[in-house]
Amino acid sequence: MLDATRLYADASHFKLEDICGKHILDTFANNPEKTDEHGKQNVMASLRFVLANKKPHMMPIVRYDVPLEQGGFERRYWRTSHTPILDPAGNLVYILQEARDVTALVLQEQLNEQNRERLSLLTNTLHAVTWDYDIENNRMSWGVNLQEAFGYSPEEMGQPNTGNTGWLSRVHPDDAAAALESLRQAAEAGHKYWSCEYRFRKANGTYAYVLDQGYFVYNDNNKPVRQVGAMIDLTESKQSEKTLKETNERFWHLLEKQPYMSFMADAKGRITYFNDNWYEYTGISKGQVDGWINAVHPEDSAHVLTAWNEATRYGHAFEQEYRIRNHVDGQYRLFLDRSVPMYDEEGKVKFWIGTMTDIEDQREALTQVQLKEQQFANILNLLPAHLCLLMGPTHTCRYVTPGIYSMYGNRHYLGKPASEIWPETQPIHFTEVFDKVYQQQEPVSFKEVLVPITPSYSGPQKNAYFNIQFQPLLDPNRHIEGVLLSAVEVTALVECKQKAASSGVPD
Repeated sequence: MLDATRLYADASHFKLEDICGKHILDTFANNPEKTDEHGKQNVMASLRFVLANKKPHMMPIVRYDVPLEQGGFERRYWRTSHTPILDPAGNLVYILQEARDVTALVLQEQLNEQNRERLSLLTNTLHAVTWDYDIENNRMSWGVNLQEAFGYSPEEMGQPNTGNTGWLSRVHPDDAAAALESLRQAAEAGHKYWSCEYRFRKANGTYAYVLDQGYFVYNDNNKPVRQVGAMIDLTESKQSEKTLKETNERFWHLLEKQPYMSFMADAKGRITYFNDNWYEYTGISKGQVDGWINAVHPEDSAHVLTAWNEATRYGHAFEQEYRIRNHVDGQYRLFLDRSVPMYDEEGKVKFWIGTMTDIEDQREALTQVQLKEQQFANILNLLPAHLCLLMGPTHTCRYVTPGIYSMYGNRHYLGKPASEIWPETQPIHFTEVFDKVYQQQEPVSFKEVLVPITPSYSGPQKNAYFNIQFQPLLDPNRHIEGVLLSAVEVTALVECKQKAASSGVPD
């Protein structure tokens, strides 16, 4: 190296006296963290080309790190050219080396490449379509997913601002102005990123909901010269969002229109919603959710709150009957409150939903039925006849009057066949009689039949006389269902007859 400019020396962090007179390869500082052998080979190859051909040669960009005063090295990239200097006779005298520091350019390109790789990875994952708009030359480049996503080839998409073939012509007319305005505002404000949602017409004529995102590249004058981005098809998610919205609307409609009072609560049990039926019944101001317990009967409120707090604490279903005041007449009516927790994807309680059903009339009706059943049982207790209802061909016991219990004890009658309940009646062939009545559907009667009675299976046995009738029980279609046995004890009458006969007294 014969000489160098001050700019060369400063850029390389050399002193001129240290490099002049040395072989050019000896001027390269040795960076132990990175070998420069490849760069040195390129330098020598370029110099040999100039020597042999006496023509300029441009080297590929090479990395050559320069030493720092405080120690260590600074990464640098260089674009180097070698130009022959000839004398008048055409002989090579010198070779002029020009080295341009292009570190900033290379690092920016590496960053752009990383961004492109990340964008490519992201778009492939999301099935998005990448695009690259050269603003200065009005040129648009499209990614490989364009055909798959929207049905267009890059040629069919055309270039921006080319009438009916460009990107803008395919944006929904109702969305085009807003999309353009958002682009303009982002560029004028010097924003780095831009994002917009709009509808984009696909090749099949349908519109896709897309999320279009990009970033601007500005020149030294802060003027946008390039824009790179990607279009993501949101149609499926938009449809899911629409479906979810419609489902929520139907859910709230059902809560409002159902004939009973309903409510919702958060995961901790705090009431967040009552439907209109609650407010109409209680007279509480619409929208008010606090103080609901004041509508509950004072005798029930403590128990209700305790049970509700326990249910919401442990996440189990809540079911309670309690009285709620009707603001119209001031009377309390009985309600059945059923509430269940709703869970999220992780199995945690997300919220509660419950209903309050007026069961006052139902409870009153049940009370009346129970009263009538008790009256009927009292009547049966007073009747001299014992009744037993046996169902089906196995003669399974469905019902017995209380008198049966007093004679045979608690044998767990219901659900058992007659032969298992009363084995002591086998000698008098009751089972055969049941079969005959069930099969022929004709009643059978016996008078003054001697029947063994055993209060327990192993206890002492006594005998009694009964007038017995086996009556077939038919359904509304005249099909046999079972047999109703009625028995009236006539032991006293038979014994009187026996005494009269033994004393010679005529009947």
